[in-house]
Amino acid sequence: MKANFSFLEYSYNPDLGSPAKLYQRLEELGWTLRSRHKHSGASIWNQNKSIILLRENIEIPCKFKPTGIGFMIPSLTDITLKNTEFDADTGFYKHENKLHNFNIYLVSESIMNQKVEDNYKVINDRPSSNSAGLEVTTGLIINNNDGIIQSLFEQLGFDSEEKQGNYTRLTSAVSKFTIMIDSSDNTGIRSFIIDTQDVFRSTALYSIKKVALLDVEQDNLDAFGKLAHKIKGYNVKAWGNEESYSLENVIPAVDSFPTDIIFRQRRQYLKINQYTLEYYDNLKSTQ
Repeated sequence: MKANFSFLEYSYNPDLGSPAKLYQRLEELGWTLRSRHKHSGASIWNQNKSIILLRENIEIPCKFKPTGIGFMIPSLTDITLKNTEFDADTGFYKHENKLHNFNIYLVSESIMNQKVEDNYKVINDRPSSNSAGLEVTTGLIINNNDGIIQSLFEQLGFDSEEKQGNYTRLTSAVSKFTIMIDSSDNTGIRSFIIDTQDVFRSTALYSIKKVALLDVEQDNLDAFGKLAHKIKGYNVKAWGNEESYSLENVIPAVDSFPTDIIFRQRRQYLKINQYTLEYYDNLKSTQ
């Protein structure tokens, strides 16, 4: 099946409290509420091309949790993932893995816009005024040690690479999307990886908003030439060199949004690897 990444799903449990703090955090991070489902209340938020489907879910054991991912497929006849059924609360087809509170949505490219128009009420169609410059979600880090989540992605056309440390990388040539599976436990989606055109601008905007960022350590920056001064000044983490790099920053998880966000600016540097993630893991444990 050729599946192209489309959106993320985030859930809240209304039995454990109001979602108001989650809404506030999304706005603080730069997402804007765009539309709401006419019957279920599920809502669609965006920051440029980074889209989040937000919905209630009384099955999750905490107030807020990332719970799924949506893919575009050429046609509904292409669905080969078993136990995928129409979900009236969102208007999309969904494969639900209750064991891990993990959902995979499959949406036909030909009817996506019509589905949203039919099932969702537009709340705000004005240009965003609070974007932090994050552009598009390009990867996930998922904690899963029983192989079930990895198997689901392989059925969607993802290829697994050799395991390195706790991490197995899954890649898809179709969607240019990377999934890193951490086998240390079964806690589910841990981090979003989101690209930005200007990591320095995004860092500055988050600093203005008082959004806490990971305090990274700087190595020798000689390989980055003229970029070295800005890398040090904005305190971003640099991987690679002046010609091929990934310049990154991290928003650590908080109670109102319990997911790390790694935002990055890339040039001819395509893959996130286990060394990068282990570096952030170790750094977070000291802060």
